[in-house]
Amino acid sequence: MDGFTLIDGNILIGIQHTLNADWLTPIMKFITMFGESGVFWIALCLLMLLYPKTRRLGIICSLSLLLTFICCNLCLKPLVNRTRPWVTFEEVRAFLPPPGDASFPSGHSANSMGPAWAMFISTLPAKIRIRNEETGAVRVRREYDSVPCLGWRSAGADPHTIHKVSIALVVLSVLIGISRLYLGMHYPSDVICGLLLGMICATIVHYIIKKIEGSRGIIGGNGVRD
Repeated sequence: MDGFTLIDGNILIGIQHTLNADWLTPIMKFITMFGESGVFWIALCLLMLLYPKTRRLGIICSLSLLLTFICCNLCLKPLVNRTRPWVTFEEVRAFLPPPGDASFPSGHSANSMGPAWAMFISTLPAKIRIRNEETGAVRVRREYDSVPCLGWRSAGADPHTIHKVSIALVVLSVLIGISRLYLGMHYPSDVICGLLLGMICATIVHYIIKKIEGSRGIIGGNGVRD
């Protein structure tokens, strides 16, 4: 066993021993279900694709989820082929049946953060600094007018509202990652790298879409917001 795995495993054991509680276990099992097979995130992307006011955003989130899945489940997992923690460490308690694939990176974490982060950065408002001429005080105002229309040849959803939803989804993705640790399914590095992978894939898709739209126009036409 290499030194990194030993440290990673001991941190996981410490997390399980610290957080373990009978009342918390069913909550963690419920939270982890939101990342199970990507069903929740696929359904969310499909819902956005079907709803005209979020169709453009649905395309971005769907592409982010697809890229994350390819990088995580089809490339990194079989390439690294890391053994699950309970196999290596007897002290690790597995609360769920063996998933049947490799441990690194956490697919639940990556495939949750991919679309969640895509929604977050796609609705990120511009920050405008406003200086008070009398007092010299500077305040920052969030401006959502710079956010491209989220819809498809029709009125787009309010980016301010969707941005709030995206923050909740990012938090949910982090909680899913924590649930994987609590339930003994992954090492801490699996979860951290999974979350980072989702963020990186979503950012790549975001900037590719931004570059394409810069030369060809906004996907779905120039819609307007409510």
